[in-house]
Amino acid sequence: MAYPSLIARMFSAVAITILCFRKQNEVVYRKCWIFEWNGGLMKNILKISVPGRFENGIFQLVKVALSSIVVLFGTYQIAANGVAQSIWSMAALAGVAMGLVFITVIGQCMGNRDIEAAEQYFRKLTKITVLISLVWNTLIFVLLPVFLRFYSLSPETKELIVWLVLIHNVFNALAFPFSGALSNGLRAAGDPGCSFLLAATVREMEEVSGNIGKWNQDI
Repeated sequence: MAYPSLIARMFSAVAITILCFRKQNEVVYRKCWIFEWNGGLMKNILKISVPGRFENGIFQLVKVALSSIVVLFGTYQIAANGVAQSIWSMAALAGVAMGLVFITVIGQCMGNRDIEAAEQYFRKLTKITVLISLVWNTLIFVLLPVFLRFYSLSPETKELIVWLVLIHNVFNALAFPFSGALSNGLRAAGDPGCSFLLAATVREMEEVSGNIGKWNQDI
């Protein structure tokens, strides 16, 4: 799995870099900028990116720690966890997509120094994100029986998958809009510290909630 991931990331990096050098773009790279030192600009970039990477690092660390518990479960529980994670990924798409909207809209408002518009769009986009997340996660759960037809699983495994998806979708619909999309809006507004704490806390709640479901089923 590592080789395809590495090749895909390298291809994306090279392709995007080449496209950024195209002169017909409104904003393009210049060769003289590659090794140019701009302390002020780098400070602004790192102020947003470093807390975000810490958030992601904590999330991955918790996943590794919880994975060591998952391997102690039975065969059907491990299978249920793998299938449920695939469905969780689809359930999270709505919040992830709205996160990009927050970054674009709030970032442009802050770039124009229009604080009032940023606050207005922040409230509006938050309501839209919560609504979309509720509808999307409900739809995923309703279609769960259809998804399970593609898997050859025992009745016990399917029952556990239903509980895991239900637990995660509830957290995903109610909490992810504030940990994912909202935190991206805070980053775009220049508040990386708050977004780091908010996103890290809620994402760990989502991750632990799914494993609580497996623990209860195991008991």
